[in-house]
Order: sequence, then C-alpha cells, then structure tokens
Amino acid sequence: MRKRLCCLIIACIMLCLSLGALAEDTAADGYVMAGFDDTQYRDWDSNKFFSRMEEKTGVRFSYRQYKNESDWTAAKEAMLRGGDLPDVLFKAALSSSEMIEMREKGVLIDLKPYLESCCPNLWALFQAHPEYLDAISLPDGSVVALPYIVSIPMQNYMWINKQWLKNLGLSEPTTAEELVQVLEAFRDQDPNRNGKQDEIPFGFLGPFDLKFLAHAFGMVANDYNIFVRDGEVCFMPLEENYRLFVTWCRDLYEAGLLDQNGFTASSAARQVTDSNQPATYGVILAPLAADVFRVDWSTDYDILQPLVYDGAQVYRDFAGQVLRGTFAVTSACQDPEKMLRWVDYLYSEAGSVLASVGLENEDYLIDPDGTWRLSDATQNNPYFTVSYLIDGGATMPGIQSDGFQRRFSGTSALQETLDRQEKVNALCVRPFPVYSLTRAQADTAAALQEKIGYLVDMRLAQWVLGEEEISDESFQRFYNELEEAGLPQFLAFWQDILNGL
Repeated sequence: MRKRLCCLIIACIMLCLSLGALAEDTAADGYVMAGFDDTQYRDWDSNKFFSRMEEKTGVRFSYRQYKNESDWTAAKEAMLRGGDLPDVLFKAALSSSEMIEMREKGVLIDLKPYLESCCPNLWALFQAHPEYLDAISLPDGSVVALPYIVSIPMQNYMWINKQWLKNLGLSEPTTAEELVQVLEAFRDQDPNRNGKQDEIPFGFLGPFDLKFLAHAFGMVANDYNIFVRDGEVCFMPLEENYRLFVTWCRDLYEAGLLDQNGFTASSAARQVTDSNQPATYGVILAPLAADVFRVDWSTDYDILQPLVYDGAQVYRDFAGQVLRGTFAVTSACQDPEKMLRWVDYLYSEAGSVLASVGLENEDYLIDPDGTWRLSDATQNNPYFTVSYLIDGGATMPGIQSDGFQRRFSGTSALQETLDRQEKVNALCVRPFPVYSLTRAQADTAAALQEKIGYLVDMRLAQWVLGEEEISDESFQRFYNELEEAGLPQFLAFWQDILNGL
C-alpha cells in the first residue's frame, strides 16, 4: 500500500512538472499581437515581414488582425472593459483620448522609462529632435504609444500640369495674380491639344480643398479653422483677408477657372482610368497626382510651390512628421523590454526598408553604383506587397526610408518629386501645436465643430457658387450664426488646450 502511494505521489509530481514545462513551452512559443490592417489580401499569419523579423529578433507572435475598422474599435473598447489583453498593439491606430484612457485604466504601460535602454534607434531620433518625444507624450508626461516618423510629411499639394505649361510656353505661377493668368490660358488655349474646350483649369473637392488656397492670402488654419498668433487662438473666417479670399474664389468660379463640380463631385468620380481620354485638369489638389490620374499621367504633373503673398510663402502642414499611436505594450506583457527591442529595429533604415521594400538579394538588388531595383521575382509577383511587406494600410511604427528611396534606379522623377516636396514642407506651418484630448474633451470639441464647421463650409460653398451674395450683410449674418452656434465657447475651449500645453 505504501509502495503504491509513493508511486502515485511520484506520478503526480511528474505530471505537475510536465504541465509546468508545457506552460513554459507555450509561453516561449510567442507573444500575442493585435492590430488593424485592412489591406486587401494581407494576412499577418502568413506575411513574410513577420517571419523575417522573427529570424532577426527571435521574437514570435500569434496574431489578432482586425480587417474592419469598426471591429478594431470594438476590440479596443473591450480591452478598456477588462477583456483579454494581447501583449502588444501594432498598427494600433490609437487616438489621443484612447491613449489617455487606456493609460488611466492600466491597459497600456508607460514606455518612457524603457526607451533609452531598449530603443537606441528611436532614442537617437528623440535626442536629435526633442519635439518628436514631446509630440507623443501625454499631458502627464507618459509615453504609451510609439510613432511613425516621416522626414517628408505628406501634404495636400497643388499639382500643376507641366506638359500644359510647356505646350503654352508658360512659367509656373508664383502669385495669386500669376495663377489666374495661367488658369485663363488653360481654359482658353486648348493645352491638351484635342480641339475641345474640356479643360478644368483648377480641380478641388469641396471646402476642405478650397481652404488650402487661403494660403494665397497669407492664411492657414487646421480642420477646426483655427490657428495660433502670438499665443492667442484665432478663427480664420474672422480674419480680414478671409473675405478677400472668398471673393477671389467666387471670381475664379464665375470665370470657369474652378471646377464647376468641385462642391458636388466625389473623389471616385474624378478618377481617370480611360487610356483614350486626354488629361483635363490643369492644377489639382491631392496628396499624390497618382491618387487621381493614371500612373502614366502623373509624370506630367509637378508640385506647385506655395504662392507668394506680401513677400512671403506659407502653406498648411497637414500631416506633420510624427504620426502617433502606432505601437503600444499592454500591462499583460511579461517582457516589455523584448517587445521594444523588437520594434526598435523599425526605427533604423534597415528595418524601414524591410517593412516597405523587402529583403536585399531576394526582393530587391543593389547595383554597384549604389542604386537599387526590384528583383524579377518581385516585379512579376502581383501579391508581393501584401505577402512580403507590412507598409500600407493603417500606419505602422517606424520611420520613412527617404534616403533609401532616393537611390531607386531608373528614374529621376521620384527624386524631383521628393525635392519639390521638401521645398513645400520647408514652408509649411502647423496652425495649432500637437495636443492630446481626453474622451470628454474630444466629445466637447466634436459637438461644437459639428455646428461651427458646417456653417463655415456651407457658407463658403454658397458664396463661391453665387447662392449667397458677398456683402456686409451676409457676412454679418454669418458672424451672428457662428456666435449662436457657440464660437466664443469653441475658441475658449481651444485657448484652454493651448494654455495647457
């Protein structure tokens, strides 16, 4: 009996040891990564980027990939309610209010104490650019999510048809007056040489695009129509030059120089894919010309530099260099240092290239002159970007590989575009500093913006279309409507936010 009891005890001990070893093996098998990536056909489980990262770092993940933004939003809400936490959030798409709330409720940890020791690549960037670290820090000084950092931020550029300029013997316009002259030539002199008057001198999509042209009168504002001057929050539609800008746009529209469907067309409606159709746009507002035109057309367009007003140039910085909320570590993670060392590779040029171009000698080749080109296998694989890369879709953590991209072989067009982008970005200003809002603050701002922003955009469209007369009386009605909609409270709200930065 005693012998049988000893055997039973030994068996139990062995079972417990086996279960413990199994638990250790399971833990060693990988960490859990959750995030949002709606890129068509991309599957994180089979994507080569992650397997290549595993080879380099020894870190293995299992994945919870959300391909629908509403599902990802629901997943983040579930985490706030105490749901099962992954170890890291990748392509996290975290708003400032989500970061603040997840930090307060213990879902996300403060990464700042680990950055210097675990993230040498990112830390070097922060040392060179302290404003980057400031931009991702929450009001309490903590850092709960890492960014994507770009050397040349994407803007809503003015693209001008350089082939049309050449056909008509024109130079690029540098002022509002010169722009009008060029647009009149585009309207009247058949620059696309098809014998028809089908040219659209200046293309835009709604009030959002049109307000970028306010820079021609020295004005830039953010999506809330606000900017900061001498420490005070100002509202662009209250500026003296705003009426000059509105009148100018109205004159352009009446003269047929602005797209007559600019307030009603959708982005999809102006996409051009017909190979037999000639170019019809002279100047168009868009992040990339290829967003609107066929790729072979986009080489006919150059970025137009900001127009000079009162001896100076200024343009709105739309995206900024620091895109926040891309990578976070949760309180469930047992080894945050390892997670940060993993992601820090993406803040090196080598890591950025791996994410956006692929692996050297397999996906791309470097020639003796230092330029690079895609391999034959890559060029012939229509699923390469979704099967081998992680760039694209929701914003990833890391840096833009601008220096590497400039060494692309076989075309000077890319370098010329990058040079023009750099020139525009040197003139861009942020109308309002980077800020973080709590959920309550975000709700307050959204409720006021819903009324005030609508009034600004609606009245701008009515004035330009001629549905509303541009007069002292109509502007006074506009000011009264803004006050009734809560503009004083709106400006006070943003002044408080500015004062707290």
